[in-house]
Amino acid sequence: GDVYKRQGLRICYKMAGSGYDYDVSTLSPEGKIYQVEYAMKATENSSTIMGMVCKDGVLLGTEKLIVSEMMVSGSDRRVYSVTKQIGMVITGLLPDGRCLIDRAKEESASFQKQYGIPITGKVLADRIAQFMHMNTIYLWARPYGCNIIIASLDEGTGPALHLIDPSGQCFGYFGCAAGKGRQIARNEIEKLGSKNLTCKECAFHLAKILHKCHEEMKEKKFELEMSWICPESGMVHQMLPKDIQKELEARAQETLEKEAMADVQSQIMKNINICLLYTSD
Repeated sequence: GDVYKRQGLRICYKMAGSGYDYDVSTLSPEGKIYQVEYAMKATENSSTIMGMVCKDGVLLGTEKLIVSEMMVSGSDRRVYSVTKQIGMVITGLLPDGRCLIDRAKEESASFQKQYGIPITGKVLADRIAQFMHMNTIYLWARPYGCNIIIASLDEGTGPALHLIDPSGQCFGYFGCAAGKGRQIARNEIEKLGSKNLTCKECAFHLAKILHKCHEEMKEKKFELEMSWICPESGMVHQMLPKDIQKELEARAQETLEKEAMADVQSQIMKNINICLLYTSD
């Protein structure tokens, strides 16, 4: 009787699809680690973050919802400086992201102390990716529920971007995005060809793309956070000056409104032509 009950419980577990998502050390029959997939889901439903490599530097940006009218503007940070030439932007579970920012600063300081030179963006990205991966193989750990984009300007290789996901995967990109509006942002970056433009030119397109990603949630207030490493910032990682960002956002909104109006007029003309075609027949 006891054996039957235990087997019955085991059957119930399998039928319910549970039993494989209690920890990261268990693979499902399909070869999945559900805890990692849940962490990725947390990032997919979060704010859009993106980065672009330009002709003379690199850009980072994110849009973030204003959760309360009483919240002080700028207190909910998503973009951070790790070293003078390295910046990071996070999305997903923000406390997890801030832990990884602190880890990145520790790795940078340790590398500088040991080798006497600043850490490069690629080395830092590899170390953070390995650190995140360690939380996907131990029973007592939980995957970090955030995506990170690391922007850097290295003496030997120039501007670079690296995107790290909760599984610990890390790849280099010319342009990348994560979060809720990632697909829209990726499509726009591919069309843009940012490597042929300066950071000053790309900053406008970055603001425009982030506003476009937010169109589905127009009723909710949000603000942008943008940074760059380029001649305008003295080749160090800095937030965009508020006056420049305000001007770029105004231009971006105006351009999007004009494009929306042009699309409406184009659709109206198509409908008119269809009506004329039917009436002539």
